[in-house]
Amino acid sequence: MNRLHAVVVGLLVSAGLAANPLTTIDPPPPNQPKPVGKPMKGPSQGADMKVMADPQGLDFGIVSPHTVLEGSFSLVNLSDTPLSVLQAVPSCQCTTIEISGKQIPAHGSLAVPVTMKVSSTGIKMANVKVMVQNQPRPITLDLRAEVAYPIRALIEDASGVPQPYIDAVTDPTRLSGTATVVSTDGAPFRVLSVQGQPAVVRDFDGAKDAPRNRYQVDFALPASPCEAVAKYLIIETDRTDARLIDMRVRHQCTKISPGLDIAEFRSNAGVIPIGGSGTIDLEVKKMDQNTIASVKSMDPRFTASLVGQRADGKSVMATIRLEPNASVRGVFLIGVQLSAADAKGRPYFTQRPEPAATPGAPPRVLTLPAEAEVLVYGKVE
Repeated sequence: MNRLHAVVVGLLVSAGLAANPLTTIDPPPPNQPKPVGKPMKGPSQGADMKVMADPQGLDFGIVSPHTVLEGSFSLVNLSDTPLSVLQAVPSCQCTTIEISGKQIPAHGSLAVPVTMKVSSTGIKMANVKVMVQNQPRPITLDLRAEVAYPIRALIEDASGVPQPYIDAVTDPTRLSGTATVVSTDGAPFRVLSVQGQPAVVRDFDGAKDAPRNRYQVDFALPASPCEAVAKYLIIETDRTDARLIDMRVRHQCTKISPGLDIAEFRSNAGVIPIGGSGTIDLEVKKMDQNTIASVKSMDPRFTASLVGQRADGKSVMATIRLEPNASVRGVFLIGVQLSAADAKGRPYFTQRPEPAATPGAPPRVLTLPAEAEVLVYGKVE
């Protein structure tokens, strides 16, 4: 399940692939209106609670990746006594401004402005647990957004239902087909490439026809050997706010079973200038006191280096720099491997339960090196 990363001012929660001065990800158009977080209801907090959240949650709807969202909560004190905020614990990797000790006046409220930065596509959800003096339970502030590029690609599944992924689990022939690529805001654009190759667009002549807001684009992915089956389909367009979009490929050969719990197993490095570099931020969950010890590119044309990492609770946010060599041009999709170490710098191992080999047999537990490979895509130009 995807988790929402956010930066909360007052409760600062951060998300996904954060923009970095070294990264050349194109920003959203400057004149776009800011998304508004609409109030949403949460579970009943009970009559025994002296402080309530208003609203209980914020839903920002559909937003673009790498967007900063702004909203506000209020903590409302229903009692006759001022109450102090003791602690605020977000559900994901975050930076938190210290609010311990701040008071909520009797029959008054404390404003909690929120700034949320989202990156990778999908449904993003998180919460912040706020502990208040004399409260029997934490107050939960819920955050939700659907992150999507202004250009979407859809492919019909075996039932004929359009999906944002390729459904080839039971039918490998579906690794080839036609995708509908459409701008959600109706603005015209061009499809430039599919999986790094010139796009094959039906009923469209790029030399003669004006740009459209919808296309039928053919794709063909290799079906064998197993390691050649792509985990993602990468589509390139000419829109500055959606240069590269991805589609998950669901297939027997594309299952992901890493030794580290990565929040997102693919990352968009955006457009990297020739001779330059890009950075990505990756959240590694359930790390306790462990750290990322090293990173390496699985493609010899690229160098991956660990710029830094910061811990928050059981999660670690690692910043990785990616440098293509002088020969790299065009769209790329490569693996970057992360290896972890324990608090003393020694390699450590994780355990993963596996189904029983035969009916009635006890389940197996595999011991694996604490490593994971993340797919990184982008373009060098």
